[in-house]
Amino acid sequence: MSHDYVSIIERESTALVDSLDHDPLIGSVIRGDASRAEYVGFLGATYHYLRWSGPLLAETAEGLRSSGRCPWLLAIVDAKTAEESPHDGWVLDDLRSCGVNVELVKAQPVPRAVDAYVQWSRTMAEEGSPAFLGAAFALEFMSMRRAKRAADNLRAHRAIPRIEEAVSFLEGHGDADVGHVEQLRAILRRVEDPQDRDAVALSASVLRA
Repeated sequence: MSHDYVSIIERESTALVDSLDHDPLIGSVIRGDASRAEYVGFLGATYHYLRWSGPLLAETAEGLRSSGRCPWLLAIVDAKTAEESPHDGWVLDDLRSCGVNVELVKAQPVPRAVDAYVQWSRTMAEEGSPAFLGAAFALEFMSMRRAKRAADNLRAHRAIPRIEEAVSFLEGHGDADVGHVEQLRAILRRVEDPQDRDAVALSASVLRA
């Protein structure tokens, strides 16, 4: 893969964003015209993938330690693990603001696509690969492009009771992820091993799929 493999990851991330705009559920959240039931469904699915962000980063760091690959990445991934771990709490707070019993959401079956994404990412982490950084980039990119827009549109439409108190996840990620994307872009450009680059790019593609 060429030195500009980060451009491939960015193209995958852009395609992911485009697909979300046309998704019946997520598109309604982005436009701001989602019903309460649709928004609650979106937050529930979001919780089930987001709660794995910290653990997947931690497992990636552990795999890198065991394999001895990319030692310069360890401190970076450890720091990002600590940063991402509390974010599922924002989603739970938003669900509570919508009048939802979050314990029932936690007990719901994990969406099959989320489970596939998690298990694939864990497998790569166990192999000592930095692959998950590709998925992490795509997720941050998605938030940077659409999270703040969705929060603003939901508040503007006011179709959901107490929506002003229920957009902390979208608001927080929309504000923060511009810097996070720049940081990850710089990190990914430092990955030199062609096999690792292929795995990172593939991770973004798997997430989009």
